[in-house]
Amino acid sequence: MSGGSFGVQVNDEVGNYFQTKRGLRQGDPLSPVLFNIVDDMLAVLVSRAKENNQIEGVVPHLIDGGLSILQYADDTVLFLEDDAEQAMNMKIVLCTFEKLSGLKINFHKSELFSLGEAKSKIGTYKQIFGCKEGSFPFKYLGIPMNHNKLSNSDWGQIEERFKRN
Repeated sequence: MSGGSFGVQVNDEVGNYFQTKRGLRQGDPLSPVLFNIVDDMLAVLVSRAKENNQIEGVVPHLIDGGLSILQYADDTVLFLEDDAEQAMNMKIVLCTFEKLSGLKINFHKSELFSLGEAKSKIGTYKQIFGCKEGSFPFKYLGIPMNHNKLSNSDWGQIEERFKRN
């Protein structure tokens, strides 16, 4: 970014505005750090929505408060129970993130995965999020994901990748 004036908002208060002198360019070593700082805001917004009982995480018997978000670099996985109201609340969280951060979530490149009873309501969730339906199995960060137990051959592929690198 360069040109214009900027103010930084922290805890709902905007500090003094300042002029930029130099911008970031692609490949700038500071760019990933700044992205991570902004991206952490999404995790904070999801956490606040959980605290306000607007959404619930999955597998609360395994993880305190349930699992709602996993992030690695610019990849994010969101988890929700089968509840259209919670899905609407998550969509509000995502739109708030876009508004606050200036980053645009590409819902057309995103996919929805459903299990159990949620499969019958996938149309509702597709409409809420504007995403296409994904199917199992798929790979996330090179690791096969499936709603069933992974087979020995799935793990064998991962083992081979480690041996090659």
